[in-house]
Amino acid sequence: MINLRNYPTKYFSHTYQRIVTSFYNNTKDAGANDRSPLFVLEGTEKLIKEELVRCIWFGQHIKKDKLFTDDGSRLEVLSPGWWNSEGGPDFKHAEILLEGKGLIKGDVEIHVFASDWMRHQHEKQDTYNTVCLHVVMWNDREGACIKNLMGQSIPQLTLSKYLDAELDDLVDMIDIESYLKGGKVNPGHCQTEIENQKLDEFWVGYFLDYAGDERILQKAKRYGKWAEKSPFEQTLYEGIMESLGYKNNKEPFLKLASLMPLEDIRCLIPEDVPVQEKKIDMQALLLGAAGLLPQQADLKIIYDDETAEYVSNIERAWNVIKTKISKALMTRNDWNYAGIRPANFPERRIASIANILTECSSYGIFRHILCVFEKLVPADEQEREGYKEEQKIIKSLIEDIQSIFLNVQDAYWSYHYTLGGKRLKKPLKLLGKERTSTIFINVIIPIFLVYARRHNDIKLEKILHLVYRNHYPLTATSVTKFMGNRIFGQEKSSQKIVNSVRRQQGLYQIYKDFCENDNMSCNKCALYLSMVKD
Repeated sequence: MINLRNYPTKYFSHTYQRIVTSFYNNTKDAGANDRSPLFVLEGTEKLIKEELVRCIWFGQHIKKDKLFTDDGSRLEVLSPGWWNSEGGPDFKHAEILLEGKGLIKGDVEIHVFASDWMRHQHEKQDTYNTVCLHVVMWNDREGACIKNLMGQSIPQLTLSKYLDAELDDLVDMIDIESYLKGGKVNPGHCQTEIENQKLDEFWVGYFLDYAGDERILQKAKRYGKWAEKSPFEQTLYEGIMESLGYKNNKEPFLKLASLMPLEDIRCLIPEDVPVQEKKIDMQALLLGAAGLLPQQADLKIIYDDETAEYVSNIERAWNVIKTKISKALMTRNDWNYAGIRPANFPERRIASIANILTECSSYGIFRHILCVFEKLVPADEQEREGYKEEQKIIKSLIEDIQSIFLNVQDAYWSYHYTLGGKRLKKPLKLLGKERTSTIFINVIIPIFLVYARRHNDIKLEKILHLVYRNHYPLTATSVTKFMGNRIFGQEKSSQKIVNSVRRQQGLYQIYKDFCENDNMSCNKCALYLSMVKD
């Protein structure tokens, strides 16, 4: 097996990516008939696989009004179909409008490459005779159509031409976890090797550590592109806003942050006003820009006295602010409420960020967090403090930063799920600990890593890595449960080794790069290959 102890441990390194690349380079020249199902996106370090393409199709992350099949026929998608978790085509009962043929109902098969249809021998399987559209990321064939067992031509759509965002960004934005299905998890080859070789748990932990570092580095790469166009404080603001959107409203929150950047907010809301008045102004600005005020929906609702007073104050402030805004505003239709708990509705989340920005308005949220990080001195730079004392300081640092989000309160929204809803007996946090921790790991650490490297601040990067590798694990998700069972088999073994958020993130990275619900990808997996390498 590969010796992992010789790699750096105190900084974010591309150790995992170098291991992955070494195995990929050894296998990619095996020939077209043995091509890996993974594709390295040119200019990035991300691996594109079929599961991601399915998510792009299902979520319709495409320019739907400009679609043409590879043979030049105009195409309109009425329904992408039902996600099929069993055998056969990937999506059942899709509905499309095809130029010259009208309405077509049938199934959709998804592949990374057009040639995968033949590689999987679907043209010899009657199960795929119901396919009405072949959807691929890239067409690596000369033909514009494929054929089924009956010899019928099936139109083909190449998604890479019509994505509604850069593929690099979609890789980061799409939450594959939400598409995962429950059920028994097939053990990976890695689990067999762990059992057969009685692998040292430290070795597996090291591998997960490096994979966890890679996940942060990939996030940092994405935020680095944002920081090339905007100040770091704006980048942090946009990252937090996107995270507040959870799965269903990431894009609307990001759009709101772009529509109302911090520079404009400072111009629209005076600095020298009382905090409570500034909170009202900030909420009015963001809720109004989001199109979520009652007056914007022309709602004729009789509210209780408390709600009526709140709405009156907010809309009075908005009526003044909106006269200074010339941009096109968002509407209620931009927001998704389906499947969202009322506690996580956009209005509460917008109120929370409005109050956070108000509380941090003196120095700005970026400078506020940076000052907290700079208080920590790593143990090897201290004269008297030891490891245990360092752990206390790390814990305190995490709590200080998270308190910015956890301690945010609001006279109205702390006691209400929805506008006009029943008043809660006890105040409810606007942001919970799990969401706050997610923002800390997925947004704050990678953005400040970009900042540290731009400024050659080795000390700050060391602090970030120290905090990251000592951060407690978050609540298990379907991905971490799936991966824990797939790699370790026993839950106790998984919990013992995956004892930090860094290792949890490593599970996510390996899952994104390699794992599926069968053993086919195991032969290409860097974790497994690292175990069996002489």
